[in-house]
Amino acid sequence: MKIKNSKIKLRYGENPNQIGYLISNKRNSIFSYQISGKQISYNNLIDIDSGLKCLKEFLEPTSIILKHTNPCGIASAKNIEAAFNRSYESDPKSAFGGIVLLNRKVTSKLAMKIYKNFYEMIVALDFNQDALKILKKKKNLILLKIPNIKKTTLEYRSTLFGDLYQTTDLNPINRKFLTLVSRKKGSTKTINDLIFSLKVAKHLKSNAIVLSRNKQTLGLGHGHTNRVDALYYAIKNMNKYFKKGNFVCASDGFFPFVDSINLLNRNGCNAVAQPEGSINDKVIISFSIKNKLSLYFIKNRLFKH
Repeated sequence: MKIKNSKIKLRYGENPNQIGYLISNKRNSIFSYQISGKQISYNNLIDIDSGLKCLKEFLEPTSIILKHTNPCGIASAKNIEAAFNRSYESDPKSAFGGIVLLNRKVTSKLAMKIYKNFYEMIVALDFNQDALKILKKKKNLILLKIPNIKKTTLEYRSTLFGDLYQTTDLNPINRKFLTLVSRKKGSTKTINDLIFSLKVAKHLKSNAIVLSRNKQTLGLGHGHTNRVDALYYAIKNMNKYFKKGNFVCASDGFFPFVDSINLLNRNGCNAVAQPEGSINDKVIISFSIKNKLSLYFIKNRLFKH
């Protein structure tokens, strides 16, 4: 049965002076998934879309705290409570007023932890009844129970010159995505952290840098106009909240010069994943071999504009 498009008016667009509405041809719109809280806004919808696309990269219990379409903390763990705690610890300052996305059911224990801080929305696969009682005490807190929505195969956006279309990047990020180009092979744990970091980098605005350890983001650099500043910002955040040393780095684009790799090496990075393509690739590889750094080239570039 063909579903007729519906036009749903929103409070406003990106800013209060802009008109906003949603046109949906789906049987269940985003509003069908809302359990509690204030009306969902234009910006909320964009954030939910960005967060869910990132969350779908992960199979194990994972928590994402997101602000303005960019994650500020992501962690995977054995259970969702631990994942949430570690995602919050990644950057507690930026987490304030953010959106929490979880790929498991919210328990009362987790709800109590969430309740202690201010968030705009909680998006999860499900909530148990006790968790709902706790979270619904915050009348403005938006709660969304969203099942496993299928990935789209086509993406588009409007421009002044017409609508742009592209196929969705559905290439799996796994061990086959990585090729060792230096001599030192990373441990299984290191490889898993690189895969985790690349899944995050794929959903950060370019230029994107992800520093992580034990499947927890330590420092993120995103949306910077040069890769050096993105790296400096990520390291600054990491050093603010975590002990130095023993971490991995994923970059959505190649490092064109040795300065960034050298900075990572001085701060205790033991493995880097990046695309190839720089005229200085051989110099970067040579530096990595000399300094016993595990360097991996990735199958595809991961730019997000």
